[in-house]
Amino acid sequence: MSLIRLHLASLLIATVATLSLAGCPASHQAQLNVLSVEKATTPSKDMVVYVEVVNRAKRPMRLQRLQYTFAPAGSHAKNSKLQLELELGERLVEAGAAVVVEVPLSVADAALGETLTLAGRLWAEQDQILRSFAVAAEVATPVEPTP
Repeated sequence: MSLIRLHLASLLIATVATLSLAGCPASHQAQLNVLSVEKATTPSKDMVVYVEVVNRAKRPMRLQRLQYTFAPAGSHAKNSKLQLELELGERLVEAGAAVVVEVPLSVADAALGETLTLAGRLWAEQDQILRSFAVAAEVATPVEPTP
């Protein structure tokens, strides 16, 4: 084989490898969507934020926990005084599917009629590896408490 053919063959292999890697999608983050804020049905909680957790990956994930804070919209949730944690009971979320999670919200943490930012980290097991995803969502609190 001539030197030119060897060079062209190695260039072709490198090009094919680069294109195949470029075609592989990056790992998709989990996504939070706030569905509603309601008065809690249990006496130990004031309000509940119903949050949809969407698995945008092509593989299932098993939810572990959500570490989160509520802060006024426009401020940094990292500066919030208290980080909360919610155990999610290893709920399975199939690829491309979603589940609804109830996140407690104290009335003391929320002024009625204000918009808050729910921010934190969602921990999930995917492919037998524990991963964490940065998550954030805007929460519009009700103007009046619901009966």
